[in-house]
Amino acid sequence: MWNKVRWLAGEAKMAAQVVRSTGVINAMAPRGLVQFARAAKETKFGPHLAVLYHASVQPEKEAVVEYGVDGSVRRLTWGELNATINRLGHALFARGVKGGDQVAVMLPNGMEYLIAQQALARVGATAVQIGYRLKAGEIVHILENAEPRATLVHADYLAAMRQARAQVNATTPMIVVGGDGNHGSTDTDDWSRALAAASPDLPPRVRGGDGGGVIVYTSGTTGKPKGAKRNWNQTGIEAVADMILQCGMRSDDRHLVVCPLYHSAAPAFVTMMMSLGATIVLMNHFEAEAALRIIENEKITCSMMVPTMLVRMCALPAAVRDKYSTRSLRWVMSGAAPLSTETARQVLEQWGPVLFNFYGSTETGLVTIAGPLDHTQRPGTIGKAMRGNTIRLLDDDGKPVAVGGIGELYARNSTLMAGYHRNAEATNSAARDGFYSVGDLARVDADGFYYLESRKHDMVISGGVNIYPREIEDHLHTHPAILEAAVVGIPDPEWGETLKAFIVCRDGQAITDVDVIEFCRSGLADYKRPRKVVFLAELPRNPTGKVLKRDLRDA
Repeated sequence: MWNKVRWLAGEAKMAAQVVRSTGVINAMAPRGLVQFARAAKETKFGPHLAVLYHASVQPEKEAVVEYGVDGSVRRLTWGELNATINRLGHALFARGVKGGDQVAVMLPNGMEYLIAQQALARVGATAVQIGYRLKAGEIVHILENAEPRATLVHADYLAAMRQARAQVNATTPMIVVGGDGNHGSTDTDDWSRALAAASPDLPPRVRGGDGGGVIVYTSGTTGKPKGAKRNWNQTGIEAVADMILQCGMRSDDRHLVVCPLYHSAAPAFVTMMMSLGATIVLMNHFEAEAALRIIENEKITCSMMVPTMLVRMCALPAAVRDKYSTRSLRWVMSGAAPLSTETARQVLEQWGPVLFNFYGSTETGLVTIAGPLDHTQRPGTIGKAMRGNTIRLLDDDGKPVAVGGIGELYARNSTLMAGYHRNAEATNSAARDGFYSVGDLARVDADGFYYLESRKHDMVISGGVNIYPREIEDHLHTHPAILEAAVVGIPDPEWGETLKAFIVCRDGQAITDVDVIEFCRSGLADYKRPRKVVFLAELPRNPTGKVLKRDLRDA
């Protein structure tokens, strides 16, 4: 009991520190607080309460800005955002959605996505996030696993969704965003018309259900994607508060969103920033120069980007980069894929000491964080464990490895997923004594800093020696002609496996396979040099920036 009391006291103390340091307390107008308190009693707990709060105390402040692919810009205040969330909540209730239901969401980055995520939390439903790049056959697997009660889909993806629904005989309601409003069937409702017919007032309090949450389907780099489910009423704030304090997040931040909202990292940072009352600036589709333009135009103070995006921005010609000011940036978070030491060096050189790097996953939430100084003093680190995390590095027998040894990383914290939706076997295989792993191999130094080495299924065993491709890739990234590199193991009759490197050259640069092999020979042990080299225009990646090494091995 006393442990629970101490934990609650610690949570309350950290929450108070966040409120003071971020400037949230500055918006606490007495009249707005009373209005929020009354409204909060009529709804369930969830991330939507932050919108309700800021709509009560600062309704005229800009909440969301969206840059469309056509160059259009849309803006919403907190008051307008809250009213739209309420309208969608009523529209979902009218179509039979209730607390505890799943609702499929297949939308691009845009206001509608944020509105949908918040509205589903407000009605106690769970968002089933479907990537907009998926084809009908891939969508079928998700629909069968999640069994959504309704679907929110953009008109551009309606054909694929209809094909998938036909294969699972789905007849549940669909609300379609975009298009001309005439979707050619009685199985759909138009978003604009559905919301116009709904009330802007707070929907009735949800009775029953599990409080709502989100199901994010893993990237599917191996096998079929699994639905990692997180419930809002089971998610703690320790690691989130720690990250807010370490980065110096503030209520007056302007946060640029360039990563897809259907994954886990981008919406996690959006939720953090919205909880503080910061302004969210959405980029519908990432393009390096356009991102710099938005940073200057909107006075962006922070963003979360995958390393590929940082590579592309740093690789722009100096004449292009110099056209735009990035002085407004206070922090940029890298995550969702390994950050090379060379990329970190270039970002720090071009933007100053603003770069952070975190390790986490859809399953584990936030685990470690590295700050700008860590990148220069401890190259390659993913930082130290965030508050509330316990990490174990285990060998194949489940025993802890010594400091400096390499083991599979298992994490336990208050942001762990509840499990894989309707897949107890996968949940159990990823867990050990309440700790979860996604198959990453890591080591820790004597000062508690962690370093990723590889994914377990990417490790190469050649002549009985374990080889970690990450080390070779980091070395290749220091070559002035190489933009990106990936190394995989391929079958070899003599050694079991041998190394093959896939190289993307910088614009205007050209090197040979002999150059690549000799460059590795000069800086690495001989057994770590690739025996074969292939040059590509780009590396195959999933939407979160992870290299699809399975595709490279198959090729």
